[in-house]
Amino acid sequence: MTKQTRIGQTDLVVNPIGLGTVAVGGHNVYPNLKEEVGKDLVRAAINHGVNFLDTAFFYGTGRSEELVGEVVKEAGKRHELILATKGGLILVGNDVAMDNSPAFLKQSVEDSLKGCKQIT
Repeated sequence: MTKQTRIGQTDLVVNPIGLGTVAVGGHNVYPNLKEEVGKDLVRAAINHGVNFLDTAFFYGTGRSEELVGEVVKEAGKRHELILATKGGLILVGNDVAMDNSPAFLKQSVEDSLKGCKQIT
């Protein structure tokens, strides 16, 4: 991939094709997914020039972030990759609710970093 795109007004530059990782650990969305197949997908994406990976705590309540972190560490290319996550969703029993309070969003980011701790 030769064309790159700047993300907003940041210094982050990504290839035009990224990878969303809900199917890499999102057992709550795709109950029959195979984690090793998901990890193979992330490996293939990185090996083919994808440098933007999108995940979220809600994808398997952190499992997607953990699996992505494992593959990124294994690839040894953390400095070449842009990782994105999302916050604001909270499980309340069997229901999903929104919580965009600063305290919850801060905790969501900290939890995401813990999930991806394998890459540091």
